[in-house]
Amino acid sequence: MIVIIIAAGQAKRLRPLTETRLKGSLPIMNEPLLVHMADMIQESGLMDKLVLVVSPGQVDKMSAIFSCKEYSDKIEITIQDPAQGTADAIAQAEPFVGNEKHCLVMNGDILAPLDVIIPELIDHHEKIKAKCSMVVFPGDDERYGLLRITDDGKVLDIKEKAKGGSANGEQRYINAGIYLFGNDLFDTIRATPLSERGEFEITDTISLLGEKGVLGALITDNWMSIENPIDLFNAQRFFLPKEKMLKMQFHSGGEIGFKAVKDIFFEADVEIEFSSVFFKGPVLVGKGTLIETGSKIGPRVYIGSDCEIGGDSIIAETLLMNKSRIGANCEFSSTIIGEEVVVGSNTKITPIELSEELLIAERDRDKLEDFVIIGGKALLSANVTITKGCKIVAHSVVKKGD
Repeated sequence: MIVIIIAAGQAKRLRPLTETRLKGSLPIMNEPLLVHMADMIQESGLMDKLVLVVSPGQVDKMSAIFSCKEYSDKIEITIQDPAQGTADAIAQAEPFVGNEKHCLVMNGDILAPLDVIIPELIDHHEKIKAKCSMVVFPGDDERYGLLRITDDGKVLDIKEKAKGGSANGEQRYINAGIYLFGNDLFDTIRATPLSERGEFEITDTISLLGEKGVLGALITDNWMSIENPIDLFNAQRFFLPKEKMLKMQFHSGGEIGFKAVKDIFFEADVEIEFSSVFFKGPVLVGKGTLIETGSKIGPRVYIGSDCEIGGDSIIAETLLMNKSRIGANCEFSSTIIGEEVVVGSNTKITPIELSEELLIAERDRDKLEDFVIIGGKALLSANVTITKGCKIVAHSVVKKGD
């Protein structure tokens, strides 16, 4: 089966994190978002070819993300230029599809158990002889297309980013951005008119298919979309840690502190001290990361590879990407930091006072304004204090008093 992932666009809502990297390369448990998606599709055993639709200038970076994967020979990359909507993005993949019976299409910013969902979606699609089948998630969020469906999994209607919500308490479902089409997809895209937003919307294409036959809906209770930095932070909990992350290997001793030989994960119920570094899980420490003595890390801290954290630092509820360096005696909470950021010693990032309730490991955060977001390759000098809701653009230099 041919799989198409729409990964075009500039991901403006994820800035400043996407000022230095692709949205699809943003880390979840220290692996790129798109790699998680592709791995699950590969595990389904149904992927013959994966077509990635990207924006101009993104091809080399996208290729690098998958260069070490064993299925890299299955990957094709094509460009959408100019950006004219989701249906137009899918149309760019037509040369790679051929005469396949089914074509699986999905947005490149979602998380769901795809290895389980895909076979179920195919079975449901064929059972009801649908023209198009899609995955839906119970909800009523105006950010997404909303649907009404029947008890036997057929779509009654779909609206693109509808407003007004459900009437009379009626259950609606979010369009999860996972679709299964037949071989008439591209002819129908060519017949799709421009929307009011001046784009060719895939939901309008699906409506045209619905005029010819049944539209199917498969409900999942495990799904999320990465729309903004706090979604990325919450997404770190979406996957269970890999078994190898739970088998600790580290260097320690004397003044070295704790250095991870490979990715190491401390589970939510863990409170433990190694080499005078205290961990309160959940905490992920990336391969090659050094944490100097006297530091307290956790809970809900996710550290990338080859980072450095100075001694006597206190870090909670933080996502820290690869190759960032944090000075000694720093205090962070509710912080998301891009790659290759340098933070001087005695820097305080304290958006809010973290109560015990907010430190409960299983709680999602829902207020983006409670976080500080720092773009990649920024430099913060020593003795800086940053407060709630601040965003620092990539490559910035922040000095004391700024």
